[in-house]
Amino acid sequence: MGVLPKRIILMRHGESQGNLDTSAYTTTPDHSIQLTPQGIQQARLAGDNLRRVVSGEGCSPDWRLYFYVSPYARTRSTLRELGRSFSKKRVIGVREESRVREQDFGNFQVQERMKIIKETRERFGRFFYRFPEGESAADVFDRISGKLFLLESFHR
Repeated sequence: MGVLPKRIILMRHGESQGNLDTSAYTTTPDHSIQLTPQGIQQARLAGDNLRRVVSGEGCSPDWRLYFYVSPYARTRSTLRELGRSFSKKRVIGVREESRVREQDFGNFQVQERMKIIKETRERFGRFFYRFPEGESAADVFDRISGKLFLLESFHR
């Protein structure tokens, strides 16, 4: 058996156009939403912070990183920017993994419809409410929990 990871770190993408203005989803597919300039800076800072965490006191001098990233443009851009903080010898792999993508909120093209749907979700419960043509937070949990459980079991 190979060397098991010392830790598993989950990280979210930097600020995206959709975070700044939800109307971006009416003209751009969710997977194509880009980072804002602030999001790029956040990703670079996250890389610096991550490097300090993994190379800090008490860490092995020959630490390595393996990244899982969703196929969305904003997550790949976040990884590219935070990756600038690491030499190529420190990164032993990158894997695009669609199961770690964001929750699918369905069809965002009609803003007024999404407003009504989000209000309905608040009334019926955020975790179990399934968006039309999308998924619930419970669906997301089910989608990623197998992957996270596998990673956690290797971590022990």
